[in-house]
Order: sequence, then structure tokens, then C-alpha cells
Amino acid sequence: MNLRPFASRQLRSSKSSSSRRGLGLAEAMISLSIAAMLLTAAGAAFNASSMAIEENEKFFRVSQAARISMSRMLTQCRRGTVLTTSSSTSLNFNTHDMKEISYVYDATNKQLLYVTNSNLTDPDYVLARDVSACSFQYVPGTNPATGQPCVARMAITLTITKGSNSLTLTGSAAPRAMLSF
Repeated sequence: MNLRPFASRQLRSSKSSSSRRGLGLAEAMISLSIAAMLLTAAGAAFNASSMAIEENEKFFRVSQAARISMSRMLTQCRRGTVLTTSSSTSLNFNTHDMKEISYVYDATNKQLLYVTNSNLTDPDYVLARDVSACSFQYVPGTNPATGQPCVARMAITLTITKGSNSLTLTGSAAPRAMLSF
């Protein structure tokens, strides 16, 4: 009985299949380079996404400050008395409790400032930053009670710019003290 040739054939075939198990050096290098490219692309996408989120957050903060400032100015215009000394860059008025205040546009620093004129020792407060344009326009009128000149209506335009984003807010108010019913 000659079993030797069969056994040696079987041994040779199992030996060649065991040497082919796993990845070779070339396959491992190719798979590692593909994985590195995918990780680099994912990292670049994450970086771009986080930069876009940061840009949007900065614009949101600036636009929210501008909206709050606009709301505050219009509310105080309705409640107080706008003074005829107001200009295109400065809104001057007496509040409902007779404090003289001003909203001033500082074009150099691109800021909207709140100035309390009745207390000259306190600082000027920054209400909004990154203000690229601001204008105050008023319509003159006559106080129905006294016959004196006054401001009948006030219009405010406020533009903010942060990066490549821009937002323009407009509003108008009529001082209630000047309204006759």
C-alpha cells in the first residue's frame, strides 16, 4: 500500500494555503493609505463645519444685540420726549422719568453707545458692536399742549456686519407725549 504520495500531496496543499493567510505588506499599505485619506477628509469636514458654526454664532450674537438695541431705542422714544437737538448720528431725549440720555453712533469704532447725560461721571455703555451704519431721522412737529416745536416721529436704521453677513434693521416710533387723541 502506497499512502505516502497522497499524504505528501495533502501536506503540500495545506502548507501553501497556510502561507497565504492574512494581509500581505502591499495590501496593508494600501488599506492604511485609504484609511488615512478618509480620516483626513473627515477631519477637514469637521473643521469646516466647526468654523461655519462659530461664524454663525458670532453673527447671531451681533444681530441679537442690534435687535435688543433697536427695541430699547424705540421703546424709550415712545415713552419719552425726543429732543430737537438730535442729529443723524445721535438720538437725544428725555426719558419718561425726565433723565436726559443719548444714543450715539460711533463710526470709528463701529459701535452704538448709550450715554447718560444727566450723570457725566458714569461710563458710556456699548449697546451694539460691528455696526456698519446707523442713522436717526426725525419729523418735526408741534406739541399740541404747548405749541412748541417738537419731534413728531422718529425713524431709526441700524446695519450690522459680521464677516460676510449683514443685517439691516429699521423702525419708527412716535413719542406718546406728542400724540393728541
